[in-house]
Amino acid sequence: MNESVRMVVVLAIIAMVSAGILAQVYEVTSEVIEENAARALESSVYEVLPGSTAVNIVRVSPHDLVVDEPKEMREKEERTTLIYEGVDGEQIIGYAFVGEGNGYGGTVRVLVGVDQKTDQILNVKILDHAETPGLGSRIEEDGFRDQFKGKSVQDPLQLGEDIDSISGATVSSRAVSEAVRSGFDQASAAYKGGN
Repeated sequence: MNESVRMVVVLAIIAMVSAGILAQVYEVTSEVIEENAARALESSVYEVLPGSTAVNIVRVSPHDLVVDEPKEMREKEERTTLIYEGVDGEQIIGYAFVGEGNGYGGTVRVLVGVDQKTDQILNVKILDHAETPGLGSRIEEDGFRDQFKGKSVQDPLQLGEDIDSISGATVSSRAVSEAVRSGFDQASAAYKGGN
C-alpha cells in the first residue's frame, strides 16, 4: 500500500475515534450542564420573587401565545415558553419569565419577577450579557434595574420616558428595556391565559 494512502487511512480512523469519544463526552456532560443551569435559574427566581419558598414551572404551549404576525407565530411554534411561578405554601407570590434583547455585545438575557396580585414588576435580574465592562455592564447595577420596579404591562418601558438610559450605554439600556417589555407582553398573556 502506498505510504500516503496508509497515512490518510490512519488519520481518518483517528478522526472517527476522536469524534466518537467527543460525542460520548458531550452526551454525558450536557445533562449535567443543563441541570446546573436549571438550578442557577431557579435560585434566580427566588431573587426576583422574594418570599417564595418553592418554584413551579408552568409550560405554555406555543398555540396559547397571542401573536399577530404569521412569521413570528412560526418561530413561536418551534418552542415552549417556560414561566416560573413562585409560591409560599398555597399562596402564589407571582411569576417570572426570561426576556431577551439585542445589546451592543450580543444578546442580553433578563429574568423578571411579577407580583401575582398587582401585575407589577417586583425585580429584574440580568442573567447573561457580553456588554462592554465599565459601560454596558452597568445594566447590572441596582440603580438601573430598580427603575423597572412597580411598572406594569401597560407601561411603555421606553428609554427617556419611563426608563433613564445609562450614559454611554444606550444600546445596552435599550436591550434590557426591550427584553423586559417584549417578555412582559408575552409572559403576561400566556400566564393569564394559562390560569
